[in-house]
Amino acid sequence: MLKTSLAVLVTAAVCFGVAAATGFASGDRSTRTINLKVGDTIIQASNNFHCQVLSKTQIACGGKQLAGQVAVYYSPTQLNVVKFPKTGNKATVLFAVRR
Repeated sequence: MLKTSLAVLVTAAVCFGVAAATGFASGDRSTRTINLKVGDTIIQASNNFHCQVLSKTQIACGGKQLAGQVAVYYSPTQLNVVKFPKTGNKATVLFAVRR
């Protein structure tokens, strides 16, 4: 019993030491915040993702090409998750909520 308790305490101390040495998962300190204006688009090419500011209170995010993608539309009054078919025309609403 004593051996098990000591093993648990030593393991916890080592884990705490590693977490403290790495900054408690503080993340990348070089990140930046970007204030977007209407019409601005943010693109992350590595995973086919982008967000576009539609108005002062509306933004849409999803794949760069609509065909076969899931997109999210956000405004102060609603949140919609839609899926576009392979043809890229009429979308199907997967989730919608009024706020």
